[in-house]
Amino acid sequence: MVLLDMSLMYEWGNLYTHPHRVITDEGLILEENLLEDMAILGVVTHEVTAIKGQDGSPIWCSK
Repeated sequence: MVLLDMSLMYEWGNLYTHPHRVITDEGLILEENLLEDMAILGVVTHEVTAIKGQDGSPIWCSK
């Protein structure tokens, strides 16, 4: 998952190399000359997921 800058419009997408293409979260497939007009701003390395207790309050962990 990468964050893309497409002419000041930001979009999340997945990169593929064979063939070279990007598929956005909205399902848009970008190939060939459309790839020249975008820049990769960041790469997702971790995902944070909220955990809630049975009463709906957040669960906090401390070390």
